Amino acid sequence: MLGATAGCGAGAPGAEPTKKLRIAATGADSLPFMAILQVAIDKGWFEQQGLEVSIYSGSGGGSTLRVVATGDADMAITGNTSVVLAGQRAGSRIKVVAPWFQVNDFSWIGTKTVAKQRATLGFSSAGSTTELIVKALQRKMPGISSLGVGAEGDNWAAVKSGRIDAGWAMHPFITEKQDSDGAKTVVTARDEIGDFPADLVAVNSDYAERNRANLTGFFTVVDKMFGYVRDDPGKAAADIAPLLKVTPEIMKKALEDTPDLDKAYSLKVDPAALKNLSDLMVAAGQITKPIDWGTLLDQSYLPAGDRAKL
Repeated sequence: MLGATAGCGAGAPGAEPTKKLRIAATGADSLPFMAILQVAIDKGWFEQQGLEVSIYSGSGGGSTLRVVATGDADMAITGNTSVVLAGQRAGSRIKVVAPWFQVNDFSWIGTKTVAKQRATLGFSSAGSTTELIVKALQRKMPGISSLGVGAEGDNWAAVKSGRIDAGWAMHPFITEKQDSDGAKTVVTARDEIGDFPADLVAVNSDYAERNRANLTGFFTVVDKMFGYVRDDPGKAAADIAPLLKVTPEIMKKALEDTPDLDKAYSLKVDPAALKNLSDLMVAAGQITKPIDWGTLLDQSYLPAGDRAKL
């Protein structure tokens, strides 16, 4: 159980090098760009790199990061704003090493057509990526109101009960609700505020120091698994679907509907998306000055072709 070995994990000071890599990933049981990690495990791709990888579905943001800071997990793939704030904090034992899923796949869906300029939009929680987006939308369309509701399913329940006009969602949840409930898209966030990485990858700094080969091996496999989604989305959908408890047909349609699949499922660092995230966080008051990505993001574990000048 994650958290049962605090201070004794591979990231703990004085620990010996290991082939284990314990990953806390937010939405591993609901998001295809996280569930693909389990597909790679099942296919033995990490094992081929000499890695013993295990995935835990984190609850999001700071909660997911805490287990990395304590050494109970070695890596977190989780909410962008939480990783930035943790990575900038002195003595955090967090190293930011990669962006993850660098397109804006967030939409707000409802049961009826609503004027987006006057809609009440649900978001997950204070400090979350969805709140960051809603704040950006409100600056652009001041008539929008918002309400903290929770996860995708909670937002959809709030829509159906009339508490909000539209709730946040990503694929395949969007595709599934369009198919089963006739959900209508009220706001497509990408059209309004552009792209940014949905998540960032953070590692325990002690683990990174002792296990560099593990991290380079991990990203070698990630390049392979993302390429698998890009090159054969139908086959990838069939592998991902049972992990997310949706049909292969829904999952295939969800991948087809994902904006810019080639960019979404790629490790190649997008400086424009990183700058946009920084600008959004400054505008929302989450940080006081732009992020120095050249300092915060250590790209040295990524394949050379995926790195960018920041």
